[in-house]
Amino acid sequence: MSIVDVNADFLGVKRLLLMENAGKGLADFIWEVSQETNRLGIVIIAGKGGNGGDGMVAARHLAKKAKVSLYLIGEKRDIKKESTRKNWQILENMSHSLCLDEVKDSTELDNIKIHEDSIIIDAIFGTGVHGNVRGLYAKVIEKLNSHYAQGGIIISVDTPSGVDPNTGKRANLSINAHHTVVFHKQKKGLNVRNSGKIKIVPIGIPPEAEFIAGPGDLLAISDKSKWQRKGDQGKVLIIGGNEKYSGAPALSAMGALNAGSDLVTIFAPEQVTQAIRSYTPEFIVVDYPHPHLTSDSIPYHLIENTDSIVLGPGLGRHSDSKIAVKEILKFSKTKKIPIVIDADALHMINQKQLYSGVILTPHAGEFAVLSGKTLPSGFSSFARRIEEVRSITQNSKAVWLVKGPWDIISDSKRYKINKTGIPEMSRGGTGDILAGLAACYANKTSELFYAASIAAFINGKAGELAFREFSTMNLVSKIPEAIQLSWDFINED
Repeated sequence: MSIVDVNADFLGVKRLLLMENAGKGLADFIWEVSQETNRLGIVIIAGKGGNGGDGMVAARHLAKKAKVSLYLIGEKRDIKKESTRKNWQILENMSHSLCLDEVKDSTELDNIKIHEDSIIIDAIFGTGVHGNVRGLYAKVIEKLNSHYAQGGIIISVDTPSGVDPNTGKRANLSINAHHTVVFHKQKKGLNVRNSGKIKIVPIGIPPEAEFIAGPGDLLAISDKSKWQRKGDQGKVLIIGGNEKYSGAPALSAMGALNAGSDLVTIFAPEQVTQAIRSYTPEFIVVDYPHPHLTSDSIPYHLIENTDSIVLGPGLGRHSDSKIAVKEILKFSKTKKIPIVIDADALHMINQKQLYSGVILTPHAGEFAVLSGKTLPSGFSSFARRIEEVRSITQNSKAVWLVKGPWDIISDSKRYKINKTGIPEMSRGGTGDILAGLAACYANKTSELFYAASIAAFINGKAGELAFREFSTMNLVSKIPEAIQLSWDFINED
């Protein structure tokens, strides 16, 4: 839901408007319950995030027909979300219509006045709960649950505070709700046991927000701790190059490094490793004596000690390399190491060899080799192109990132379209960079679908930033800026 919120904003539906729609829908439902139960007092307990902002909007809409009190848990100066802060400021101008107060610490708990004829609104955490509930929040939840036990009616906003909406697991403390108003669509972890009766309220999110790649996809990346050690942000192994080609594996490695991988190792024939080393001293380069990859040269020790693999850039299509690719896939599957299969390696595999830890990055020609289907081209045929990709991927164990003017990211359950990029990115080398990006994000996300989606989005955005003097080297240099701009957009609100 956090991803969809940001991507809706990216498509032009601003988060302030989504909050307004959510709060209005919430207010309408609260009023229905109020009329049914003959309870005209509304007590809203609001957190400092977006969930609290939804409660603030509801308070404004309800103030003209009910007795409304809103208590902010914490201090208003700590509200960081712009849309929530704006709605708090509106309520500060409504002192004649409602009661507004801050509960700054546990000594002020008694400031929260809840009468028997009140409906309690839990707008504390929503989907933003992480770990156990402690301190002031724990005291507040205990107070609300005591009213629940005495017959009080509680309505939770989007998710009962303390319940994980993805898994349904409760924290050490969580709200007992009679109703939960869920925005946009059902959260997979919520049910009648942990959320009471569920009411789904549409808030104006366009359908495209769920299937157009955007900056919100970066929210699928795991948090980075300040105290991580070298290698904790991912070790990527690039297996590529042959006696003629050194640039492709180097570009993949630069993609992974510039996206944030800590350690990148390139495994390549000794004939080209000197050229590869010349790109940057940051590469770890390991060579082998054969002119191209063979079964005898498979780096099992490197594979065991990496977090993800790129297999294929500049590899060539030798018959003994095909045998080696098959063995690497089998070994990586055993070790549960995610692998991005790109370029020449796509011509050496079949779909029976794939497993859930694989990302494929074919262009239209490579897709035809793998699937036996020729993709239609042109804007007017794009809907049919999606259908053709979906017909193949819905029965596949892998994630497919099908490159084109608009990329299609698809697995057995869902798909996304990436529209970032410029026509100049048809130049050779941009796909190698993309493969490195995908491998980088494969060990930063819990789902390879999002790793592929983020990689496509950032690669295209970097291309857009490089458009004035476009080259593959300029594109790869723009990756950090593309990532930073995406995070800036996420943090705008």
